Order: sequence, then structure tokens, then C-alpha cells
Amino acid sequence: MPYIVGEDRHQIYLLPNTLDDFVNEENPVRVIDAYIDSLNLEELGFQVYSGIKAGQKPYRREDLLKLYLYCYMNGIRSSRKMETETKRNIELMWLINKLQPDHGTLSAFMKNSKTAIKNLFKEFTLMLKGFGLIDGQLVAIDGTKLKANSSKKQHFNANIISKKLEHIDEKIDSYLHDFLTEDNLQKKQEITERLESYQERIHELQVFKQELKETGEKQLCVTDPDAKSMKNNGKHEVCFNVQTTVDSKYKLIVDCDTVNDVNDQGQLSNMVKETKKIFHDQKTTVLADTGYYNYLEIIDVVDESTELLIKSQKGKQNKLASGFDRTNFSYDTINDRYICPLGYELPFKWNGKQKGKEYRRYTCTNFDTCGQKESCTSAKGGRSITRLKDEEVIEQITENTRSQSDIYKQRGAIVEHPFGTMKRHWGYTYFLTRGLESVSTETNLICLAYNFKRIIKIKGVKKLIRHFRDRARRKFLCTRFIRVKLYKSRFKDCLNNQLLDRLTYGSVYGGSIA
Repeated sequence: MPYIVGEDRHQIYLLPNTLDDFVNEENPVRVIDAYIDSLNLEELGFQVYSGIKAGQKPYRREDLLKLYLYCYMNGIRSSRKMETETKRNIELMWLINKLQPDHGTLSAFMKNSKTAIKNLFKEFTLMLKGFGLIDGQLVAIDGTKLKANSSKKQHFNANIISKKLEHIDEKIDSYLHDFLTEDNLQKKQEITERLESYQERIHELQVFKQELKETGEKQLCVTDPDAKSMKNNGKHEVCFNVQTTVDSKYKLIVDCDTVNDVNDQGQLSNMVKETKKIFHDQKTTVLADTGYYNYLEIIDVVDESTELLIKSQKGKQNKLASGFDRTNFSYDTINDRYICPLGYELPFKWNGKQKGKEYRRYTCTNFDTCGQKESCTSAKGGRSITRLKDEEVIEQITENTRSQSDIYKQRGAIVEHPFGTMKRHWGYTYFLTRGLESVSTETNLICLAYNFKRIIKIKGVKKLIRHFRDRARRKFLCTRFIRVKLYKSRFKDCLNNQLLDRLTYGSVYGGSIA
């Protein structure tokens, strides 16, 4: 026979294969099974059903969670696609014992488990720390934009509304002209219908304009009110901003968050504080790019156990070219003043406070005589410089970043690694759900799937299975021990109460203990 031939699909076997025969010992799906079985889902916040009440029987939460984790690890997020996979994927059949939950059940599980999934990611991170796979000595922070489940046409701001209204006015004028010159009644009827639709559109845009005015927001997304227009890949798209902290040891994600801020300037302190909750007992060096450079955020972050390396933002091009950028002004500590590049003084003028941080203001008094006012500032009162009370911290960080440039250069290789895998390899460049809370749940599942695949590569399938099974056994024995102690305590209390009752009421009514 000239070709390799497969088995006849109608062949009947005396001893049919089991599902377990189709999943080899090194298959990662076995790790998922062992890991989920080692968890106490009720402690994590999952809604666990007893299964003894009347009505339709529920699916075990463990099975649904196994299905979700497997699918996210394999680039499947849609509940309908998950439902399809349960009917054709042998690995998934093995994992959840040929269960076939419908897409409504799967969607409801995710909707009702948002907080629990977040807790699950945190529990997994603590487990990574216990494994020694993350050490917190060097971590990097960065953000990326993922497209929201919304069309760009459903996003509005004041400028977009004005342009649309102008375009509609032009169309209405054109249709009115055609209506006056047209003799065909059918054509006139079509023009009238179009004019009515344009009038409805004008009313709708006016409502959006009024809503922006009342809320004080600068933009509005009709499909997903939490989404914002952000610059993504050189163009503006309706997105969410995903933040991650990545450990340098094995490029594992320590913490993740999803926000709708258009830039990263307000996210530094939040990400560092959440990371320090995991590594609170050690010193951590944090790397961040220029997008996080914010004086107030930086001062909130740095302490005795946290070192920050971050590059300062470049000044405006015209200031850099003229030599009057803020970095060209030197501070005189002894006399509490700034000296400009020409040698003129900027003496202290007044104190102020911004977002709870105190600062001092220094203003030039020689701007009329220096001859360079136009190059230095456009302010009528002369050039002013603000100095925070903790400005020395900023200066020290700038110096540390410069002196440790070899460490800072590792930032991109550390934090861009997960983004490359999730966006390029898995295709997770957009969200399926809507609303900040729901997309945050998606982010947690994506990051959990990434970490899970990483540790399988690092540790190996059999070693992880053995560890998870030992962990499940220890938890079971610990639970039984606690229950036995609880039962003994309750029995002892009950026995003591009975003895006390017999002593009390026996003496009152003439009875005896014997």
C-alpha cells in the first residue's frame, strides 16, 4: 500500500478506548484539573451550590472554572465557542467529564464570579511566591490599550458632535433644494422621509451634547459608557487601559488592573502599593517608563523598602532648543532660590498646596531686563517654577536612574514579554464584555492563563500535578482536623451544659446527679 492509512471509522472494538487514553501524561490539561481540584472555591468567593435542593441540578463550579481556564489558555473567550468546544474537543471532554453546559450557563458563571476570579488571581500570585517563581527584587510596570466592545461611531465628544451637526445641516439644505425642484411625488416622499430621519439624528446629538454638559465629561461612549477614546497604535480608538506589574525572574505577572484613564500618569502609586502587599517584607526595585512620570505619584511610592527607577519626561521642544527648560534651572539650597541659565535669581514667592502635597513657588523678578523673556516664558508676570516639599526625592530618583541605567534598560524586556504573548500570539487585542468591572474580570482571566502556561513550561506537568495533589491532600486533612476539633468542642460544651442543668435544677427540685 503506497500511503499511510488511518483506521476505519466504522470499526467496532471489543475493548473501546477510554477518554483517559486520549490524554497523555504530559498534557497540560492534567495540571488544570489538579490545580482546580486543590482549591476551596467557597473560600475564594465562588457561589457554591449544595446540590440537595429541589429543582434543576446545578453544574459544579469546579467544572465551569476548569472549562474557563482551559479555553482562555487556548485563545477561546466567547461562551458560544466554549459551548462548541465541549462537543468536539477531546481534552475538554476529559477535563469536565463530557459535560456540555450551554453558553447562557457559562456567561452567567462569569457574570456572578467577578470578585471570586479576582481573588483567584491573587491566590495564584501568592502560590507563585511560595514556589519561589517570583521574588519581588526587581519588577516592571507598564500599560497597554485593548479595544473596547464598541464601535468608534458610537463615541462622541464636543468636536465630533459639532462636525456631525454641520454635516447634517449641509445634507438637509441639499435635500430641501431637491424637494423644491422635484416634481415626482414618489421622490418627494423619499426626501421627506430622509429629512425626518435627519431631524431625529439632530435631536439625538443634542441629547448627547446636553449630557456631556451636565456630567462635565469630555467624551461619551454610547455602547459602553466606561470606555474612553485613547491613542492606540498611532490612532485614536475606544479602549480600556490594562496595567500590569511583572516580576523579572521568570516574567510572571504579579498584579494586573484595568482602568479607563487615557494615560498612565495616575496609575503608578496604585500598582506599586498592590505589588507591595505581596512583597511587604522585602526591598523592591520598581521600573517604570516616562508615561508614569508624575511628581505626586512618585512621592507617594518611594519609601525605605521601595526603590523607583523612572526616566523624567522631556521638556517642550522650544524650551529645550532655547536652553530654558526647567532642567536648566539650578536650585540654591542655602539661599532657597533658583538660578536661571543666564544667572538671574528666581526668589521664593509663596507657599501652596496641591492634592495634599505642599509646594513652594519661585518667580523671576528680572524678566524685563534679561532680554530673553520671549524664549523663556509667555507668562506676563515672568517665569515661575514650582518646587514640591519632597523635591529632593525626585532629584534622588533621577540620579539613581542615571547611575543604574544598566538595570533600567531591562524594563522593556521584562514587562513587554507578557503583552507580546497575549496580544500577538493569543490575539487578545480587544475585550468581549462591556463595563469596567466585566473587562477587569477578563483581564484577570487572561493574566491567570498567561501565568499558568508559564509555570507549566518552567516546572513541568508531572511536578505540578504532584504538588497540587499533595496540596489538596493537606487541605483535606486540615479540614477534617478542624471539623473534629469543632465537634469535640461542641460536644464538650453540650456535656458541660447538661451537667450544669442537672446540678442546678436537681438541687432545686430535690433531685440528684446519680
